[in-house]
Amino acid sequence: MTRPTSSTVLLFGALFAALLLLTPSLGAKDLSYADFDIHPDSPDDQTAHIQKFLDEQARLGGGAASLPPGAYTLKGSLTIPTGVTLAGSWTAPHHGIISKGTILHAYAGRGSESGPALIELQQSSAVRGLTILYPEQKLTDVQPYPWAIHGRGMHPTVENVTLVNAYQGIAMGPESNELHLIRNVFGCVLRRGVLIDSCTDIGRIENVHFNPHYWHRSGHEVAPPSAKNKSTMSVAAYMQRHLEAFTFRRTDWEYVLNTFVFGAKVGYLFTANRRGGACNGQLSGIGADMCQYAVSVEKAQKWGILITNGEFVCGQLHPNQAHDRVGIRTTSAFNGALQLSNCSFWGFFTNIMRLDGPGFVSFNQATINNNTPGEPAIVINRGRASVSQTFFNCKGPHVRAASDIIRATVTDNFAPNGVKIENRAGDKLIARDNE
Repeated sequence: MTRPTSSTVLLFGALFAALLLLTPSLGAKDLSYADFDIHPDSPDDQTAHIQKFLDEQARLGGGAASLPPGAYTLKGSLTIPTGVTLAGSWTAPHHGIISKGTILHAYAGRGSESGPALIELQQSSAVRGLTILYPEQKLTDVQPYPWAIHGRGMHPTVENVTLVNAYQGIAMGPESNELHLIRNVFGCVLRRGVLIDSCTDIGRIENVHFNPHYWHRSGHEVAPPSAKNKSTMSVAAYMQRHLEAFTFRRTDWEYVLNTFVFGAKVGYLFTANRRGGACNGQLSGIGADMCQYAVSVEKAQKWGILITNGEFVCGQLHPNQAHDRVGIRTTSAFNGALQLSNCSFWGFFTNIMRLDGPGFVSFNQATINNNTPGEPAIVINRGRASVSQTFFNCKGPHVRAASDIIRATVTDNFAPNGVKIENRAGDKLIARDNE
């Protein structure tokens, strides 16, 4: 074998070094925002500069495009490429404090719900550690905007994001997506909070909390004050008339954990997309307060929706709120399965549960403390239902079964003065072993 000469070794070494200089690195390299003429706390539009930052980070193999504390003016939409994270300075959940951390000031899309989101997530891309504020939004003249964040493809991720006053928060779909992760998201949303559609495998939503105080305590110059009395227009009153906080359309095996909304027209809405696709999944530790309908189920897959360890509250009625207040309801189109276990209800509901669809509902191990006398806690108008092991700490009637039901069982329930049942269904209702 002929051994290479020293000059040959030097030549190959030089060629290899030149190749490294000309070829993008296969490993991710974090760049600096300063290299792209990005200026925090400037009134000038930073959209194009930040987009170049993101695109270059993707070209170099991916990684974090990090923005330090400051306010960044965006008059357009950002697209996060695959493998890239748009990262702010927050490393934990945070309030809508606009004097700290990395803040995006969103201006694009005012006046329309449609159009690109402020942040468009692609497959395996992420946004973390940001606050998003719409500086031109005013409670006295609420204007629609596109989604703050929109994801598609496999593994889009949103973490540690606060929405100060978004008209629409986060949408996954209607484009095909799987394994989305929305975690540690807090804030005030006015029309839609989280919407899931066309997820064909195991989306996850964890620790998401919507509350009006993220706007009125933000310290922003046009932030509305908290309502001092019932005649004052408040953020909560607007949300109670317009907000659908969590909406689930077509999604398979959706996991939802530790979520909450204060003030919405519908806390958790289960419906169908244009192709008729609906939800199956499990929700644990969810909550809703001051909502007209805490949970509203229009459509569900036959595999079912499972809700465990939920807490649902209805406070005193605001003069501008609808007077029909229901904890759990199914509508006439519901023909799937809904199972509720170990949930608690209290406040001033019209009905704790009202079933108007032909599907199946099971309701067990619940505690009911309702302060609205005269109306039944549970109304079964249609379909199949099972009510068991529930403590009715409220005035009766506790259950009313209408003549149009298919079949219902009310068994092993408790009430201080006895369980009171209004049976209009004849032998289609079986009631036994109740206190």
